[in-house]
Amino acid sequence: MSFWAPQPWQRERWSQVVGAHAAGRLAHALLLAGPRGAGPEAFATGLAAYLLCEGPDAGRRPCGACRSCVQLAAGSHPNALLLSREGLHCAAPDPARQDGAIPLWLPDKDSARREIAIDGIRVLIERLGMAGHYGQPKVAIVAPADALNAGGVNALLKTVEEPPPNTHLLLVAERWGALPATLRSRCQILRLPRPRPAAADSQDEWGKALADACEGRLQGLRLAQNLKREGAQQALEAWLRTATAWLRGWAAPGQGVAPPRGFGAEAIAGVLDDVLEARRALERNGQPSLLVESIIIRASQRG
Repeated sequence: MSFWAPQPWQRERWSQVVGAHAAGRLAHALLLAGPRGAGPEAFATGLAAYLLCEGPDAGRRPCGACRSCVQLAAGSHPNALLLSREGLHCAAPDPARQDGAIPLWLPDKDSARREIAIDGIRVLIERLGMAGHYGQPKVAIVAPADALNAGGVNALLKTVEEPPPNTHLLLVAERWGALPATLRSRCQILRLPRPRPAAADSQDEWGKALADACEGRLQGLRLAQNLKREGAQQALEAWLRTATAWLRGWAAPGQGVAPPRGFGAEAIAGVLDDVLEARRALERNGQPSLLVESIIIRASQRG
């Protein structure tokens, strides 16, 4: 399975991150700054997958098929943590449980609160200090980081200044200028540009086309007619994100997007596998329109 690839407007920033990591210059604390439409949270998820990927192509992008990529897509990777207003989600075993198999979930008492609770930050810091699984780094995403209050920022500063070995902290902020200078100055800032309106519309259109196909409607075939390579890449990237959101929605209702009616884990995984294979075929100079048409038709047969 695969679930993320950089969008056209993100590719320059992705190259910067990959180059910095390859050269050993990627900061342990990275501030991903940009408007919501730029996809900073998706970029953070893709970067987490890249840092944890065990596949043969891990030097350029997450492979989507290795143990780590599959676990991360399902929200069950033991080295990945996500802290949001809703609380801390951690796939690592809870040391308070004898079976050690239940993910830790610390929801805020007030689900409508505007700030990230400091209790979640404290547990996040504690978990980052634990040894990672598989000999891999630990990666934590804080989103939105601009929901940290003064106490939360202060609690996080020591970890940013003196990070545990082999850890990465990814802060996502739309209003990054609202973060205190003490925190911003200790992070490597990566500003994500806003997508062109046409590009954003195209992503939405492809996502709808796949959902329609899964419910037996093949209107999306018209989009595939005379499709060029770049258009096929956009379709595949949109479908990777769409199907991954379905998988999360199926595994943890409320954490993703509900999949089409009648689509369970096996059907969604089949769509992801088809998209991954099409992406490989496109890199081998496969015919763009035929590859996209094939996915639409196969998706219509999986429901």
